[in-house]
Amino acid sequence: MPLSDLAQAGNSAQSGLVKINRSLSENFNKLSSGKRINKAADDAAGLSVAEMMSSRIRGLDQAVRNVSEGSAMLRTAEGGLSQISDMLIRGKELAVQASNGTLSPQQRETINNEFSQIMQEIDRTAGNTEFNGQKLLTGEMGTGAVQQMTIQAGADGGESNRIGVATVEPATTQSMGLSGANLDNPQNARVAMNALDSAIGQVSQSRANIGALGNRLDSTISNLAVNRENLAAAEGQIRGLDYAEETSSLSRNEALSGAGIKTLQEVLKSQQTLIGSLLNTAA
Repeated sequence: MPLSDLAQAGNSAQSGLVKINRSLSENFNKLSSGKRINKAADDAAGLSVAEMMSSRIRGLDQAVRNVSEGSAMLRTAEGGLSQISDMLIRGKELAVQASNGTLSPQQRETINNEFSQIMQEIDRTAGNTEFNGQKLLTGEMGTGAVQQMTIQAGADGGESNRIGVATVEPATTQSMGLSGANLDNPQNARVAMNALDSAIGQVSQSRANIGALGNRLDSTISNLAVNRENLAAAEGQIRGLDYAEETSSLSRNEALSGAGIKTLQEVLKSQQTLIGSLLNTAA
């Protein structure tokens, strides 16, 4: 075989070996990462779709955390309302007692003092019930709030991905119509009884609203989790590696690499033999 033909055969064998080694490198990268797509060159369209899915999955994960925080906030508000409800019930008991005309002035004063302390404690509880620095029982979560509080419960910016939490009316003595209430005489005690009944009903309604919204948030978390699971499965199918196919490809490329190396060795050996023969002939 002419020397030029041997040189061409050597170049072809070397070029083929470079391609095979590149394929082997891709095989090892995919098998080590467990992913079919590691860079855009592997599948540009698939990478684009998978990245969008990955972004949405991350958004859904955060939405679940948002809703969970919303549930914790509602539990905090409900705890404060529970304490206020207990105090209102005790206040109603005192009002019924104070409306009785058989009490002595000293007894009535004692009852009125306890009632006054209860009213102050209601306002203190309402003012100190907070979540992450936000007050919950002074109107911030009520229907009349200047800026309605919402929970971002989805990975998109649309209104359907927000849940309003304007379900808790203020629970201060002023907002419940108890400002100035006292039990210093039977008539005022009877007026206070009616106001207390109204306040107890208002607090009970807020607690019921919290319970209903809490159930909704639990359902929202479940729906988000299912959505997230389905998206993760779809992304896995796009990015995922078929190990059997990739292992078969690796074995094939290793065999081709071995054959290419052997071919290149034979070509080089033939070139050396031919060159040696030419040198001897020339001598």
